[in-house]
Amino acid sequence: MKSPSIIRRFVFRELLVTTLLSTLVLTAILLYGNALRSHESLFQALALSPYLFLQLIGFLVPYSLTYGLPFGFALSVLFCFGRWSSDKEVLAWRSLGLGIWDWGKPVFLLSSLLSVLTLYAHLQWSPANRAHFDQKKEEVLWANLHAVLEKEGEIEFKIGKDLNEESGNSLRSLSDGNLSKVSISVGEVNEKEWSKLRILLFSEGDKLESIVHASRGIVRRSKDQARLVLDLRDVDVESGGVNSGGNNWSSGLFVSFESWTQPVVLDLSGRTEPQNLKRMGLMDLLQFANSNPDNDQGKRMEAQALLQKNSALGTSPFFLSFILLPLAILKGRNESVGNMALGVFVAVAYFGLGSLLSNLFANQFIACLSWWIPNAVCLIFGLFLILRFEKSL
Repeated sequence: MKSPSIIRRFVFRELLVTTLLSTLVLTAILLYGNALRSHESLFQALALSPYLFLQLIGFLVPYSLTYGLPFGFALSVLFCFGRWSSDKEVLAWRSLGLGIWDWGKPVFLLSSLLSVLTLYAHLQWSPANRAHFDQKKEEVLWANLHAVLEKEGEIEFKIGKDLNEESGNSLRSLSDGNLSKVSISVGEVNEKEWSKLRILLFSEGDKLESIVHASRGIVRRSKDQARLVLDLRDVDVESGGVNSGGNNWSSGLFVSFESWTQPVVLDLSGRTEPQNLKRMGLMDLLQFANSNPDNDQGKRMEAQALLQKNSALGTSPFFLSFILLPLAILKGRNESVGNMALGVFVAVAYFGLGSLLSNLFANQFIACLSWWIPNAVCLIFGLFLILRFEKSL
């Protein structure tokens, strides 16, 4: 006869192994999806260095793991207890006088340990690595910028309507038009200096506004590493436009300068927001939300809301365990497809409820507090099912 402690160790060991395998598969699937969204940067990194490619992939792992781990655990509970219930293992434990709280202890213990790990991943590990990923992407773009110029001799920068002030001032100094695109062609490319530059400035509808010629340009990056800065030397600025006959350039004013006083500043990453709250770790986010009165009130509210959302999602394994355990026993499935379908249903219901409720409220903080509601539903409904199961003994 197996003692209760032996049964609990058996349950914990089986759940742990199955959770690790399920998490590995789900994280790989999520990682593939995240990699597809950044495939251009990843291919550029691979062309530069396989090590750089692996670094970028590594930075995506924590974000994928934050969602792969809770639902890997969910699938493991459904698989294991569904099989044990179908194979009459649960019935044998009940015949020994063991209730659901006895052999459910390993489930709650494992879910608590996983919640600590998931909470850390949501609040610190994932945001920090996503910030590293963005920074490394900019480095890849910078390195690839020289590679593209050496190969193609020309590179384009899209200019958004929300152009940052520094970039906007530098480009407006070269053209009065509402710019939409900048094309730079370079004759000779070095790491710190480009020679024989031609800069085409386009407004909306790809209308050519100005042509800038420079014998050379000193190349550097801004302090935040997000922008390309060109200090032009021996500059000729040709202003004009497309004539009424079609696409031919009609030259107007032609001005020459030994050096251009305003450097040309272009966004490398397309980012215009200096502070991305989703890339902040726990301490930085807490400080931003509570300790800086100079911050915009809306931003501080967004930071507090993000803390609540990440905390709710981080503790999801613990709350999910209350509903998964009785569901797995009551369903008593031994079929993998059936258990997987049930696991997908639980995942969709959990995230669907949180997303639906968060979209119902205009106040962002209250909306993110609603992410605690799925946890509360899992706890209350799960306790109801567990007590109902206990009464049936």
